[in-house]
Amino acid sequence: MKKRIAILGLSGVGKSTLIGKIRETVPLLHLQASALIKAEQAHRERSPDSSEALRTGAVIDNQLLMIAAYRREAAATDLPIVFDGHSIIDGRDGLIEIPASVFAELELDAIFYMAADPHVIAERRRADVGRERPHRDVATLEQHQHLAEAKARCIAQDLGRPFIFIADGEVSSVLDFVS
Repeated sequence: MKKRIAILGLSGVGKSTLIGKIRETVPLLHLQASALIKAEQAHRERSPDSSEALRTGAVIDNQLLMIAAYRREAAATDLPIVFDGHSIIDGRDGLIEIPASVFAELELDAIFYMAADPHVIAERRRADVGRERPHRDVATLEQHQHLAEAKARCIAQDLGRPFIFIADGEVSSVLDFVS
């Protein structure tokens, strides 16, 4: 049976880059939460929201759209699936925790959490002009990262799945799991 894992972490931590490195060794399907929501909006003939609108809009309602698109994509592949998402969203009115029930719907085998130096995350966010992201100071990013890791650990515990911490750029634990 194909493996399904989530790699969670703050926006700008480097999840997509890490998953790209893994794809160089192992064929897999990379599913990003925001892209899934936009795809489901398009599938339902709604105009897709920008990433900023997804972050500041109805975050919890959008999880239902994400689940529907994820299921459709998962049913169409025999490849391992790496879900790229967040355990907390830095929304318009503060941090929003994504419930474990959302991740239960994805039928995951493990929860990975990726962390990086908050200075690096801040710089990546500043340098990425292609996406709108909230600009937070290093202390705030460090606090958000600790909260996101704690929430990811709770999600893994609630689902009865392994929690695996990965540092920036370290691919071996993910490769070992999906290979």
